[in-house]
Amino acid sequence: MGVLVSFDPDTLFFAAGICSAALAMTMLGVWFQNRMDRFLIGWMAGMALIGTGVILYATVPPKYVEAAALAFTLEIVGFVAVFVAAGQFCGKAVNWAGVLALGLVVTLPVAVPIALGFDGFGIMVYNFLAAGLLSATAWRYWSVRSEAPASIAGVTVLYLLAALSFLACGAMLLHDRAWVLDTRPDNWAEHFNAIMSIVGITGIGALSLGLNQSRAARRHLHEARTDALTGLLNRRALFDDLSDGRLRQGDAVICFDLDSFKAINDRYGHYGGDQVLCRFADVLRQHVQPGDLAARTGGEEFVLVIRDMTFSAAIDVA
Repeated sequence: MGVLVSFDPDTLFFAAGICSAALAMTMLGVWFQNRMDRFLIGWMAGMALIGTGVILYATVPPKYVEAAALAFTLEIVGFVAVFVAAGQFCGKAVNWAGVLALGLVVTLPVAVPIALGFDGFGIMVYNFLAAGLLSATAWRYWSVRSEAPASIAGVTVLYLLAALSFLACGAMLLHDRAWVLDTRPDNWAEHFNAIMSIVGITGIGALSLGLNQSRAARRHLHEARTDALTGLLNRRALFDDLSDGRLRQGDAVICFDLDSFKAINDRYGHYGGDQVLCRFADVLRQHVQPGDLAARTGGEEFVLVIRDMTFSAAIDVA
């Protein structure tokens, strides 16, 4: 004899809130290990706000409209934080004045109607705004899909499915003209939204952690291959890139040694010497094409590898 277990939306939303809060704590721990990834702070704050708002809404009786207004305000601000964090992940600078304006634009039409007793209307607006923010977040990730196509495609799909679930909830309220709610909505759209919240949070969290770890690994590899002062390849990276027959017939290798460099350090100090090295590195970059290599192999020693270059042309470059 089988037993059918069903969960009401409040239980599902409460579970989604717990998932959000747990994921926020996980992101905090990851950020402590990768302080350069500032988007993790925004993502963590967004998940914490969403989780707090969902738990508040799921546990406080509907008659307390002030608590409902606060809950949905926390959630919509959380979605704004996640949207901003997605922009940081994609390398976009944060315009804090714009973020503040966006926060006001999305919170007022949600919080004010709910506080005035038109909770159905406010929640409907919340669902539509949440769908828009999630769709915009998905687009931001999709714009950098070349970094990790499979993982970012998964994140994008999950954000879009979550957006669709919020859109369905808003559409149901609009269809029923439920401007004032006697009870909390309980329909297929709410169940879909609750399930997608849990699936989306866990799935996006797992994929985001994987993206962050792969990005950190690439950054560490880049640092291991790069000369810290000039930004050129270091000696080890140059030899690795020229191993296994990667130096072909027709390639030119030009070695440079800056004359009297010690005198520059003695006269202008090491800071002056560092500036000379950086300026010379900039000159080398001007002659690097895709596939060419420019490296600093020692104190004032540099190597330029130019592909498919005639001897006379290489002399001209030197």
